[in-house]
Amino acid sequence: MNNALFIVFAVLAVAICFSNSLPNDFILDDYQIVAINPAIRSVSPVHLLSVPYWGSTSNAGIYRPLTLFSFSLEYPLWNRWPGGYRLVNLLLHAITGILVFALARGLLQSNAAAWAAGALYLVHPVHTEPVIELTGRAELLAAMFFIAAWLLFRRGNYVLCGIAFLLSLLSKENAIVFPAVIVLDRWITEGSFRKVFAGFDAWKRFAPVAVAAAVYLGFRRWALGSMLIPESVQYFNGRWTLFERELTSGRVFLKYFQLLLAPVTVTGDYDYNSIPLAHARDWDAWLGLLLIAASIVFAIRIVKKQPVISFAILFFYIALLPVSNWIVPTSLLMTERHLYLPSLSICLIAATIWASIPAIQVRRIIAVGVMAVAGLLCIAHNYLWRDNLSFYGNIVRVLPNNLRGRQGYGVALLEAGRPVEARKQFEAGIRIMRTPWMLVGLAGVDMTLDGSCANARPLLDEALRIQPAEIFARWLLADCFQREGKLAKAEEAFRRAVADAEFPDPKLLRAWGSSLEKLGRSDEARDAYRRAALLDP
Repeated sequence: MNNALFIVFAVLAVAICFSNSLPNDFILDDYQIVAINPAIRSVSPVHLLSVPYWGSTSNAGIYRPLTLFSFSLEYPLWNRWPGGYRLVNLLLHAITGILVFALARGLLQSNAAAWAAGALYLVHPVHTEPVIELTGRAELLAAMFFIAAWLLFRRGNYVLCGIAFLLSLLSKENAIVFPAVIVLDRWITEGSFRKVFAGFDAWKRFAPVAVAAAVYLGFRRWALGSMLIPESVQYFNGRWTLFERELTSGRVFLKYFQLLLAPVTVTGDYDYNSIPLAHARDWDAWLGLLLIAASIVFAIRIVKKQPVISFAILFFYIALLPVSNWIVPTSLLMTERHLYLPSLSICLIAATIWASIPAIQVRRIIAVGVMAVAGLLCIAHNYLWRDNLSFYGNIVRVLPNNLRGRQGYGVALLEAGRPVEARKQFEAGIRIMRTPWMLVGLAGVDMTLDGSCANARPLLDEALRIQPAEIFARWLLADCFQREGKLAKAEEAFRRAVADAEFPDPKLLRAWGSSLEKLGRSDEARDAYRRAALLDP
């Protein structure tokens, strides 16, 4: 009966907190991965096992075939309606919350505490990004299968545990820490590492997990050709030193702590230069590292007196290890979605403290207050993800030095017919870093305001010198050639833009088809139109 009640509660809580996001548009990577991705237009699981997440020619070092497979199963139902995919995200989040409840009941040995942990996990406002962003599906699937594998391991179903772990890895690579989590769980339960690995039965427990990890790493190597993220797509193009990387993590974790405890302001993106790289003189970075070290020492010291709190603290750092940049550099400094699984730690700690309060009336007041505030914050945060204009506008408001925020807001303003305001965003972005994307944005503004390419051409040429495969620079250059009547050069520029794009935009394909048609190459034009229609019927 208690399980059934929590299932009903989970569905209602998710509906109340997140259903206002269903009308939201495609945001951030949603457009490329879902709206125009040809890989999800057919159900082909074997093919998806063999290709990177960002397309067959991608070198981004990301491999998530199960996430793409889930989108391909849904595409016949939703096509290009983002609300359908988001509805499935909400369902997955509810299921994950139910699994958290089941896990917490075993860890905390208290129904009341398990309810508190599960409820807080379901409505925590920091989960807005992974639940609302369609590509947050990777976090949702990985966490769902991760916790399912954990439950199966604790119940002695080791083969099924290995299968669930493999599914978690195929959803997102950060699940690779699962072996460390179950070892930590057994260590705190058994009281020593020697007992964890003692005897044949111990090795029998871990063998399916090891096999699953080996199978995943083999598939990853086959699809990507390497295990790590290439330097060219690492954060700051891999130009930061090991010392800068480790020290900057102090600033990052201070932000993570704030998001877990007081997620009043969220942005969904922390691109360069939202959190500046730290140097030896930056006391706040050292403070962050000190808090990390102190909390780990504290967790180890209280392991016998408060095993759950000790476990929760250590779990937090283990779960974040793959994306922390501590061991290997990644493509991102931080994101809110990285907290989707690690936030289980704050839920366990809060539930333990809440359940220890002797006065039932006080517990009820705290529970109602926390749920009400968290629910209101979730509902408010969902509106920030309504469309690109609201999303990037919020980033610029909260993090004015966010490079992607300036670029995205400029593009959104330009598409909304507000080129003068767009120019201000691109110019602000160039003051942060002179990137090809900012130059292309300014060129687009000039072409809109002037009706000619006179001022835009130097900007496009500079963008292509910096990044010869810059798709949008080629696209605008092709438009310039068309305005000048140079149809052959326009077609060549369109062709190169299409060739360089991992997922060619339907509008780009149609523009290319039109240029081919003007040159009398009707068969090729029909093929371009056909490709566009496949992506956007």
